[in-house]
Amino acid sequence: MHPDFTTLRLFLTVAEERSIGKAAEREHITAPAISKRIIDLEQSLGVTLFERQNVGVTLTPAGTALVAEARAVLLSLDRMKGKLSEYADGQQGQVRILFSPSGQVGKLPESLHAFMGGQPLIQVHLGEKPSLQVVYDVVQGEADIGIFARLPATTDAAEAGNLKVHPYQVLRLAVVVRHDHPLAAERRVAFRDAVEYDFVGFAESSSVGALLRKISQEQGLKFNTRLQVSTYDSARRMIQAGLGIGIMSELSATPYAAAMNLTCVPLLDEWAEYRLEICSRSSDLLSRPARLMLAHLIQDAHTTSS
Repeated sequence: MHPDFTTLRLFLTVAEERSIGKAAEREHITAPAISKRIIDLEQSLGVTLFERQNVGVTLTPAGTALVAEARAVLLSLDRMKGKLSEYADGQQGQVRILFSPSGQVGKLPESLHAFMGGQPLIQVHLGEKPSLQVVYDVVQGEADIGIFARLPATTDAAEAGNLKVHPYQVLRLAVVVRHDHPLAAERRVAFRDAVEYDFVGFAESSSVGALLRKISQEQGLKFNTRLQVSTYDSARRMIQAGLGIGIMSELSATPYAAAMNLTCVPLLDEWAEYRLEICSRSSDLLSRPARLMLAHLIQDAHTTSS
């Protein structure tokens, strides 16, 4: 029995995560289902691909060799799909876009509206993940286009995956507080002064959360996270309830500020301005609809910044 494409993709996910459980979470299927596919794959090939350990798995030499081959096979499949899409009757198909939470706001909805209005036969599938996962999924072909926050870990991953990266949008971080908080009266605030208060923070996988922890360590500051959440919506609600202050992009807080009795105070630190970027694999691996969408997003970003 020859291995199928789905099994090869699941094998690569397990190899990356070093865990069948984590791979199952990432692929949104059960761990036993992945385990069975891996066992069937090993039996069909006559080799052991993973060494099972108490915590996670490690690749055997045979498994390491298969990683390179499996990636080549799946990339070839994507290339074939992209080429065949050229023969489709008209500009129809689907585009898969992943974005970090910061990418949900700002120009993205308007940009998608303009594109889809002119391309009624193209379907767009959106997903939201942490920036580093956005990059990984684009590398693996799980998404056509990614929009991520530029941080060292994400750009390193993009370079390692040979992705094409384009500027998209510049964002600025702000301290978000209740109207009755002492910082609400300030026009701007330094991060050093903000950390005197308890924070509603973000999970470690969050780009903003990772950035704030990095800055705190570099500046020798105590960053007291009283409560940790995973979404901007949860953060705003917790701040509204008086459980702490938060830091997020101005575009993620300003539209909700008046209705929730919140105040956004821009951070004056130089590092508080950061960029969203667009990433994709090379154009010959993209379908025609994906190439059209990519060109539209790049042009829209260029027009807005001009």
